[in-house]
Amino acid sequence: MAQKIKNLDNEFTQSQNKKKKTVSKTRQVVRKRLTLFGGVLILIILIMVTMLILQKNRNDELAQERKEKAAEYEKMQDKEIELKEQIKRLNDKDYIEKLARSEYFLSNDGEIIFKLPENQKETKKNK
Repeated sequence: MAQKIKNLDNEFTQSQNKKKKTVSKTRQVVRKRLTLFGGVLILIILIMVTMLILQKNRNDELAQERKEKAAEYEKMQDKEIELKEQIKRLNDKDYIEKLARSEYFLSNDGEIIFKLPENQKETKKNK
């Protein structure tokens, strides 16, 4: 019951075979092009994602540095205010006299300075 199949070798079958070969070649070319362009597209996407991640990390680092600099700036402003107040005090004659009397034991004419021993100061504070 096996039937033998015989291929016809006429113009129509030859033209059909040529069409099939050209279609398969164009499909192969299209597949290669799609593969190539798809690979390039994936590569570009990977590069862009990598750049995005690196840029985000850099932005985070810069934001942290900016916060630190802002804190340092506030400290410097506080110190500047303190130094300006100290300049005002040092320009005051009464403050300078008080400082000279307490720190350097200077006195006006006719004044006598008594220095108490450290132990007596502590006992007076405890009473």
